[in-house]
Amino acid sequence: MPALKLTLRQLNRATLARQGLLAPLPSGSVARQVERLGSLQAQHPDWPPFALQSRLRADATAVDLDRARQRRRVVRASLMRITVHVVSAADFWPMSTLTLPLRANQFRAWYKLDPVTSPLGKRIMATHPQVLAAMREAPRPIREIEAILAEQLKGVKIPPNRSLWRHFSGAVPLVQVPFAGETYGRSRYIAAADWLRAPKDGEVDPHRAAMHLAERYLAAFGPATADDLAAYVGRGRERGRWREAMDALGDQLVELEAEDGRRLVDLEDAPRPAAETPAPPRLLARWDSLLLAYGTKDRARVLPPEHQATVITRNADVLPTFLVDGFVAGTWLPRTGDKGPRIELRPFGRLARRDREALEAEASRLLPILAAGAFSRNPGTD
Repeated sequence: MPALKLTLRQLNRATLARQGLLAPLPSGSVARQVERLGSLQAQHPDWPPFALQSRLRADATAVDLDRARQRRRVVRASLMRITVHVVSAADFWPMSTLTLPLRANQFRAWYKLDPVTSPLGKRIMATHPQVLAAMREAPRPIREIEAILAEQLKGVKIPPNRSLWRHFSGAVPLVQVPFAGETYGRSRYIAAADWLRAPKDGEVDPHRAAMHLAERYLAAFGPATADDLAAYVGRGRERGRWREAMDALGDQLVELEAEDGRRLVDLEDAPRPAAETPAPPRLLARWDSLLLAYGTKDRARVLPPEHQATVITRNADVLPTFLVDGFVAGTWLPRTGDKGPRIELRPFGRLARRDREALEAEASRLLPILAAGAFSRNPGTD
């Protein structure tokens, strides 16, 4: 039977439906909501609560991600694409199993040394237990981790550019622990096995972990290609591996075809609304995962190609954007003033009055979530 063809608008609506951007996500725990969204991009700790709240009912209780992190229901950690994400505790180990090697590969590429088998790699590895012991006393910032390692390696020539940290973080699964004053660039780390629990065998089996991640990805961002999944994880050279992971889901999958002829797969029971389904104007967070979950070609399902360079800058920043009729129609900035926080819309073209009013109403609900730091450090502010 030939694959069902999806127009661009059908693909758009299918993605928005599972991202809570057509209708709000159903009620559930914070961890379950994060799982429904796959992951929350989280370089700046102020923005994930905004991203999650924007997918919930207008009258929903304010999301308390810090409390969920303190209760160890969700974690903030460097995972996909070696960038920081908030994920559920249940998803952490499969995701870490697949993404920790990215850091080891980064060390290998930068320093032309194998982090495990080279003489220097072995010397550094022998100092890791001292850091782990110190972390059990209290979570540590990067500078303290480097200082402990350097103290143990006096007299050893160490490559520059944070090689000790890069080695340690490429060998030990870590999470960032919430604390008062946590902000962009100021994190404290602890071993994931101490903060959560030691992983179960199935959680760190690469094949089973890949299947778990493929299913989570399709549920949150599908329909998609194996290339999209590889781009999301950050292991673009391993497309065959991700195709196998998708195929291993077997009867759970349905095969589809995009307008340009690309083969897509999706979970059979995932929502795929009609193209004419209304899509209300919505605000997206800075670094919103929706815009980073695909290869460059497939971002067009939400982000028109002619605007990608404006939204995703050369230094890999991703500006806050807004959707009109399901597609990115401009960027926005949070502003402060005498009357409190407000929004500055920067549309790419004409913005209808009703859409502007809907976005401003959305902003009045969501902007109070952002801490003052998100305003002062927001990209593109004048």
